[in-house]
Amino acid sequence: MAETKSARPEGGGRPRRGLILGGVAAGVVVLAGVAYGVGYALSGNTLAPKTTIAGVDVGGLAPAEAEAKLTAELAQRSSDPITLTAADQSTTRTPQELGLAVDYAASVRAAGGGKSFDPRVIWENLTGGGEQSAVVGVDRAAAESALGDLSSATHVDPANAELAIVEGTPTVTDASAGRALDLDATIVTLQRDYLTSTQVEAALRAVDPDVSTQEANDARTQVADPALSGPITLSLGDKTLEVSAQTIGSALTFEAADGALVPRLNSATLLQASEARLTELGMTEPKDASFTFTDGRPTVVPSTDGNGVSADSLATAVSATMTKTADRVASVETGPLQASFTTQDAEKLGIKEVTGEFTTSFPATAYRVNNIGKSAGLVNGVLVKPGETFSMNKVLGPRTLALGWMAGGAIDGGKVVERMGGGISQTTTTTFNAIFFAGLEDVYHKPHSLYFSRYPMGREATLDYVSVDMKFKNNSQYGVLLQAYTNNPKVGGQGTVTVKVWSTKTYDEVKASDPVQSEFRSPGAAIQSDAAVCSPQSSMQGFRVDYNRLFYQGGQLVKTEPFTWTYNTLQAVTCTNPAARADRIER
Repeated sequence: MAETKSARPEGGGRPRRGLILGGVAAGVVVLAGVAYGVGYALSGNTLAPKTTIAGVDVGGLAPAEAEAKLTAELAQRSSDPITLTAADQSTTRTPQELGLAVDYAASVRAAGGGKSFDPRVIWENLTGGGEQSAVVGVDRAAAESALGDLSSATHVDPANAELAIVEGTPTVTDASAGRALDLDATIVTLQRDYLTSTQVEAALRAVDPDVSTQEANDARTQVADPALSGPITLSLGDKTLEVSAQTIGSALTFEAADGALVPRLNSATLLQASEARLTELGMTEPKDASFTFTDGRPTVVPSTDGNGVSADSLATAVSATMTKTADRVASVETGPLQASFTTQDAEKLGIKEVTGEFTTSFPATAYRVNNIGKSAGLVNGVLVKPGETFSMNKVLGPRTLALGWMAGGAIDGGKVVERMGGGISQTTTTTFNAIFFAGLEDVYHKPHSLYFSRYPMGREATLDYVSVDMKFKNNSQYGVLLQAYTNNPKVGGQGTVTVKVWSTKTYDEVKASDPVQSEFRSPGAAIQSDAAVCSPQSSMQGFRVDYNRLFYQGGQLVKTEPFTWTYNTLQAVTCTNPAARADRIER
């Protein structure tokens, strides 16, 4: 039988199919590697095909091309003004004013296209993409400045809860929250909505009060209610003083401090309310030294010491006892009481000579005689200690009929009208000039808006209880005592008012330079008024005046202080309505 040979090679192994498959696999790997390399090479050179930034199609573009296109197409949108609204307020600002700017390079980088060995990133770069927001930077300082007006307009201060004793009853006023512009949140919103909207809602945040309604109610329960629950009996040695709940209530107030309502007892009010009873018990209060004028010169009225209970010790005893609901008894020490401003204190003030003096004249109409005389009487004897500030409004008080003032000429809105207390600018001007030549510090004064020849040009001071004061500071080391008086004129005659400053001279002499006028202006044409309420008036020219206060020491000029003022014009008014009545008197 013939022998048949096997197809296998000698040696007896299987065919090498595994090697073939391995070769194929190796080829696939090579191809994949080539594709991966190509993908890696292509990715990052261009943005993903579907990429848009702030609505601008930049897909498939190289980064530099995308940045250029983005810059061109966003130019208009990036410069459109933006209106921000909060509550019922709004403001419109340019993006530049708000500190907003598009970072185009960063926007392109953030949209992808960067080199990566991660095949998922490579695949996304080659096939993906999508809408991306632009990268927006902000200058916080610029934004805060641009939003300043809106912040002020929308700001509401929180109101603390209050606790007050009203007609003997503790009464709470509820707190209310405030609001403020939330700058951080508003900037985030601006960065988000910039390029997509020109209308932006600014963010507001609530501002809590320091003292809540609950805290006020706690103060009422823990302090006010017990304080007014009944009288307190104070033992003064072998005598007793009963302080009624009404007296405690008149002296008790609550003020906000460190986020709470803190009770305060007014020691002077408490002592004053108890004075009659203390006098009955044989106790006397000290009296401070004061000044009077004898033969036209200041003399000291000596202080007197007392014997009894001091205001502070009385308040301390009541304060420590008033929150108790039982055993409302306390002891208070009594003894000699020294005046707080002694005769020696007064004598040390150096009130010995006239350091400034001035006199002005006025036509003695009825209201001027009354008002100037009354105001001079109130100024007379006022003591201003070193470092203290004098206020004319504080000295004169409100000008009302009930307090003895009369209506008279005043300036309001560029017109001469009648007002309560008219004429007291005469006393104010005279006082200002006296302190001017005494070399004292001018804190605030306001000349008239119109020029009147009876006053020194520019060196005058008007007054209004609500809005205009005259203040000076005693910036010397000596006391200042004011002396003021009129010549007691009869109506229809000529009046004068004089103010003297008594102290010790700091400068040898104080002068005023001659006034220099400039910038003259003429009034407009006369006004013909047919109004039912009308007051005729003459025209006045307007101008500027400049002068200096000159301080001399040892015959040498050592200090110069400039002053300037501009007077308004005044149009003439002719009343053509025969039935017209003058401006009403405001009382």
